[in-house]
Amino acid sequence: MSKSAKNASRSTTALHEQLDQLSAALRDVAKAEGDEAIKATSEAARRIAERASAIAEELAEKADAVAAATAKGRGQLEQAIRDQPLMAVSLAAAAGFVLALLVRR
Repeated sequence: MSKSAKNASRSTTALHEQLDQLSAALRDVAKAEGDEAIKATSEAARRIAERASAIAEELAEKADAVAAATAKGRGQLEQAIRDQPLMAVSLAAAAGFVLALLVRR
């Protein structure tokens, strides 16, 4: 084998080794960035889950408050009907009359 062929072979081998080293370095960098991305994503998901849980608790409290207010309002309406039954019947008749007029048109 000639001297230039040996040099070319050595250069090729050295180039392959350098490419292998570069490839390994790139894999390490990609893995490190991937790990950081996974950590960041996990942290963001945890914060979102905590916020969603807090919002769900707030909504449950508001729903309970609305249900309590509705029950209280219903109780007040029932008491008003018991106290003034003639007024309640008159209002119901007037509402029925208005609805009948609206449906006919």
